[in-house]
Amino acid sequence: MTQEYDNLPQVMNVLPALADPAAVAAAEKEKARIQAAYQIALYKPRRFMESRQRILDACKRPEFAAKVEYNKPIGKGIKGPSIRLAELALREWQNVMIETQTIYEDDEKRRILVRTLDLETNTAYGTEFQINKTVERKNPDGRDVVRKRLNSKGEEVFIVLATEDEILNKVNAIVSKAIRTNGLRLIPQDIIEDALQVARETLRGNMRDPKEAMRKMCDFFSGNFGIQVTQIDEYLGHSVDTATWEELDDLRGIANALKDGEAKWSDYIQPKDKAEKTSSGTSSKAEELKTKLANAKADKSIFCPDGTQASTAKCAECKTTIGCDNAPKQGE
Repeated sequence: MTQEYDNLPQVMNVLPALADPAAVAAAEKEKARIQAAYQIALYKPRRFMESRQRILDACKRPEFAAKVEYNKPIGKGIKGPSIRLAELALREWQNVMIETQTIYEDDEKRRILVRTLDLETNTAYGTEFQINKTVERKNPDGRDVVRKRLNSKGEEVFIVLATEDEILNKVNAIVSKAIRTNGLRLIPQDIIEDALQVARETLRGNMRDPKEAMRKMCDFFSGNFGIQVTQIDEYLGHSVDTATWEELDDLRGIANALKDGEAKWSDYIQPKDKAEKTSSGTSSKAEELKTKLANAKADKSIFCPDGTQASTAKCAECKTTIGCDNAPKQGE
């Protein structure tokens, strides 16, 4: 037993020499970076009220206030802090470390870990997700085709390898969403709600005329997304000329969601033929049910107390008040 471990110290001394120098250097570099971040947090700790005030002051700038809230087409619409607000809030909150790490990659996919760490409380949140390094195209000319499939319309589409720019756009979009989701958990919710409220008040105070604000909103939708005034009319259910401040806030949230790639305009607009079909289908079903109930009531067999079949004329002439379910009740 003793003989087995006689050479153990010599083996342990050899192991470090067998390690990859590049890996050791990378590990030491990462260790030094994290230690430096903690030392800075200890040297300059967060001041709660100052951080809060800087976030609110940023929301008083009209240009930034217009970008702090999104509106997603989920249910009746979900509003919340945008990616731009999350980025600013994390910066002004201070002493927050954000790490993005590729943990696996091959020809068709890449797995990425996004982690946010509060250096003062050691609270950390992380999200791991996968990016497909392929895109779908109807025309595969000049692209490396991986496979093909039929879409919902029965059309043949090709799955091709994505370019570096396409991969970068995918990564940037999903990393930004992960930073917002994880980062906002580190900031008190009441500060974020105050920031959204200040931004709304800033926008309404900056533009006292809702028509002028709507004109700029229509120009923004048309110039950035090709969405025309008639399409906005369709979404609102009335002319943009009569839009309220609440509807302007709603449209501004939609614009931010479209700009951040979180939704498409088609997600907010139900096709007219589909809406009419749904409405007419509901109406026809209601009418059909009403007719069935009426027929059932009309077809219900009514018998006299003596067991004979009753009829409308017979009931009108009948003087029976006892023993018949259809006879007038006492006092009627």
